[in-house]
Amino acid sequence: MQLSSRVEKICANLFLLMLTIFFMLVIGEVLLKCFLFHPSYNLVASQVLNGHGSELKVELIPDNLYEIQPNKKLGINKYGFRDDDFSTQRNSRKRIIFLGDSYVMGLNVKSEETMPKALEKLLKNYEVYNMGVVGFGPDQELNVLNKYGFQFKPDLVIQAICSINDSGDIYEDQIFTTGDHDELVVTDTNPVKSMVYPSFFTTVNAINFLRHRDKIVRTLDPLLFGDGFDLSWIKYMDSDEAKYKISLMKAIFLKMRDDIKARNINFISIIIPSYNAICDDAFFKENHISQEKYFTNEEVYQYILDTEKIPNINLAPYFMQLNKEDRCALYDAQNAHLSPLGNLFAAQIISIYMASHGLTGK
Repeated sequence: MQLSSRVEKICANLFLLMLTIFFMLVIGEVLLKCFLFHPSYNLVASQVLNGHGSELKVELIPDNLYEIQPNKKLGINKYGFRDDDFSTQRNSRKRIIFLGDSYVMGLNVKSEETMPKALEKLLKNYEVYNMGVVGFGPDQELNVLNKYGFQFKPDLVIQAICSINDSGDIYEDQIFTTGDHDELVVTDTNPVKSMVYPSFFTTVNAINFLRHRDKIVRTLDPLLFGDGFDLSWIKYMDSDEAKYKISLMKAIFLKMRDDIKARNINFISIIIPSYNAICDDAFFKENHISQEKYFTNEEVYQYILDTEKIPNINLAPYFMQLNKEDRCALYDAQNAHLSPLGNLFAAQIISIYMASHGLTGK
């Protein structure tokens, strides 16, 4: 009897110990998932934002690869965008959500000199929210629109296409693919999911990130922020990769268009031409690209937008109407992004388009 009672007591204690360990693991998992595990690192970009680019911190997230962390000193608001604080409350002014990458975020200009803020100054009855994020492509911008943009109840969404590498971004990001009927499908994995969130358990992911952080950052940083020119449409239009990029881009814009239309919001897409095609074609010459193909990327984007019946403005013809000295002044030659003058010129074209389509009235 004494032996049996002792065994029962030991078993009960073991059960309680195991139960305690289990609940501690569950609590630890919840704490890590909700509060503690935020894999992040500082950008290697000291030359931007007046020399403060390396203070930009990005948090790696599974669904949209990364977000910029708030930074009051650098003008990054609590949502991770380079703008003043956003308000869900509406005032007497209409509201524009402006999506894009570093061209919209304006890493080489002051915040008030960006395209969204230049447009806001021209449109007295609109406020414009700058939701441009360095390195983003239309796939991530679609997610931003659904995660953040719609909650601010915009009257108009403007999305800016970077003709240089947006096609390459959506291909490398692997956030979406196309289904059997060319519809947009969320992939099971992407570079951040596979490297930072490979396991269902946050505890495992946290340990993995701590152990391999430097290797992960070295691999992901050039993938997420590399801004090389995508030549697949210019040089290899008949390749499977080039055709897939067109199919995927169509699916992304179709989803963006339908999500916006379902909320009775107006939509315009802006095609920003490359510095190479507008001002300095040395890169094209080095890659043996004939002059008639300089604007291939811009033309493919316009074809996609026209096919999906999305109102669009291709800035290339407007830029090319200027003499070379004036059109080169639209860019910052050091980083090939739009200069303050280029942002203002683009904003003027957008405002004229809006006026001609009845979008500037009260």
